[in-house]
Amino acid sequence: MTTATERLLAFAFANADVLLEVDGQGVVQSGLGATRTLLHRTDDRLAGLAMAELIASADSAMVDAMLRVLPNNTRLNPVLVQLVTGTEKPLSATLGGYRLDGDDTRFYLTLSRARQPVAQATDPKDKDAQSGLLTSEAFTRSMQARLDSAQGNSPSDAKLTLIRLDELPQFKERVDGKSLSTMMEEVGALLRAMSIDGNSAGRLGEDRFGLMHTPMVDTKALEQNVAQISRDRDPTGRGVSVSGATVDLGGDELSEADRRRVVLYTVRKFSDTDGPVALGSLTDGLKEVLANTVKRVQAFKQTLSNDRLKVALQPIVGLSDRRVHHFEALARPTDGQSPATMVGFAEEIGMTQDFDLLVCQKAIDILGEARSRGTDASVAINLSAVSLDSQVFVKTFRALVAQSDWAVDRLLIEVTESMRIKDLEATNTVLQVLRADGHKICLDDFGAGAASFPYIQALDVDYVKIDGAYVKRMETHPRDRAILKAMVSLCRDLGIGTVAEMVETEGQAKALVDLGVDYAQGYLFGRPSLEFNFPPAAAAIPFPADTAARTPLRRRGAVETWGR
Repeated sequence: MTTATERLLAFAFANADVLLEVDGQGVVQSGLGATRTLLHRTDDRLAGLAMAELIASADSAMVDAMLRVLPNNTRLNPVLVQLVTGTEKPLSATLGGYRLDGDDTRFYLTLSRARQPVAQATDPKDKDAQSGLLTSEAFTRSMQARLDSAQGNSPSDAKLTLIRLDELPQFKERVDGKSLSTMMEEVGALLRAMSIDGNSAGRLGEDRFGLMHTPMVDTKALEQNVAQISRDRDPTGRGVSVSGATVDLGGDELSEADRRRVVLYTVRKFSDTDGPVALGSLTDGLKEVLANTVKRVQAFKQTLSNDRLKVALQPIVGLSDRRVHHFEALARPTDGQSPATMVGFAEEIGMTQDFDLLVCQKAIDILGEARSRGTDASVAINLSAVSLDSQVFVKTFRALVAQSDWAVDRLLIEVTESMRIKDLEATNTVLQVLRADGHKICLDDFGAGAASFPYIQALDVDYVKIDGAYVKRMETHPRDRAILKAMVSLCRDLGIGTVAEMVETEGQAKALVDLGVDYAQGYLFGRPSLEFNFPPAAAAIPFPADTAARTPLRRRGAVETWGR
C-alpha cells in the first residue's frame, strides 16, 4: 500500500519531470525526478546549488525576481525558462511551483520539458538590450498572437497592464550609468516574472512598459515593487513614481475581433511618447483612449457597412499626347474626415484588408456601370502591403475579381507601403501571382523612403509612381531634379514605366517630358471627381501601342504594356 507521500509524489510527477525544494535564499535543498535529463545532474548532486546555476543567464534574473515577490501560500504561474545544459544549446522548460508559509519558508518548484522552444520567443533582435524585455514591436506581435489564439474562447483570464515611470529624466540625472542599467534590468526581470509564460512583457518606450498577466497578479503591489527598485538604485532614495493602468481583456459590448483591435491600438498610442496617454493621469488617459478608440472603430465599421465611403477617380495621362491612360480610385469618406487619416486608422486597428476590399468592389462596380453604357476605362486601386502580406486577403481579393473576370485586366494594382514591407521575397511571389491573373502592378511613392531602391531590386513590377515631392521641387532644386532624372533612367533601363504625381503646372509637365517620364497625374490634368466621363469603348486607347518609346531591355517577368 502506498504512503501519502508517495501518492503526492505520483500526483506531482504526473504533471512535471523534476521536483525541487528551494529555500528562501534560492538554494536547492533537494531534487527528485528526471534530473539527469533536464539538469544533467543526479538527484544527490543538486542540494546546495543556487537556482542561478540551473537557469540560463537570460532567465535567472527573472526567476530570482519571481521567487522574491511570490507571496506565501501562493501558486507560481508556469513560465518558460531556459536551463543550463553544459552545452551551447540551452534546454527549454516550464517552471512552476508553490510557496509555503512557515518558520522556514520553502519553494516547491516543478520543471517540465517545454512543448515549444523558448528560443522562438527570445530572438535577440526582439529584445530591448537594457531591460531584457520584448521591444515594442515584438510585444505587440506577441500580444496579437495571444489575442488571436483566444478567438472563440473567453480571454477573461488575461489582463493587460501598462506602466509608466514618472520623473525618469530627473532620476537619470541623479544616478550613474551602471545604476540606471541595473535598475532597468531589475524592472525588466520583475515584469517578466509577473507576465504570462514569463515572456509577455515589453518595453514600449523610454519610460513605458506593458505586460499581459493573469488576474492573480496584484498590480498595485507590482507598481510598489517597481518604485522600490528605483529607490534602491537612487543615492537620494527618492526613485521614481510609478503609474499603472489595467485593461481587462475579457469581453464587453465589443466583438472579440473589435476588442483585439481596440487593445492593440491603445498599446500603440501608449507607446507614443507624444500621444494622448502622456497627458494627465495614466489611468484617466488610458480610459479616454480606450473610449475614443471604441467609438472610432464603431464609426469606421459603419462607414464601411453603410455606404458612407465613396470612390473618386483621378486621371493619369500619357505625357506625350495627354490622352487618359487610366484612372486612380481614391477613397472619399462622406463624413468629411481626411482620407489619409481614415487609411492610417484602418492600418493601425488592423482593418486595412476590409478597407481595400471595399474600394476594390466599388471600383469594379464603377467599371461595370461604364461597361453597361457602352463606355470603357481602366482603374488603379491601392492595395496596402499589409493586405498583400495576408494569404486570406489575397485569396479573397482574387475570388472577388474572378466574379467579374472581364475586369481583371482593367484593374491595375498600386502597392502602397505606409508600413514597411517586411518580406520582399514573399511579397514579390504574391505580386507575380496577381500579374499572372492579368493585373499590372505599380509601386507607389517611389523615392519617398530609403527602401525604394531595394524594393525595385526585389519586386518585379510594371510601373513606379514617383513621389510628388520631387516633382514639386525639381524646377527650383537641382539636386531633386538630378535624383528624379536618375530614377527615370533606372526605370527605363529596367523596362519599367514611370508615373509622376502631383503635376500642377505646364512647366512641370514639360520638364517631365524632357526627363522621359511616361505618364503624369495631378491637378493640371484633372482633379479627383465623383462624376465619371469615360470614352466609348471603341475609342479606348490601344494600350499595346502606348509605350513605344520604352526601351526593349526587360527584366525577368516584366510585361511590355498595361493593356488588354
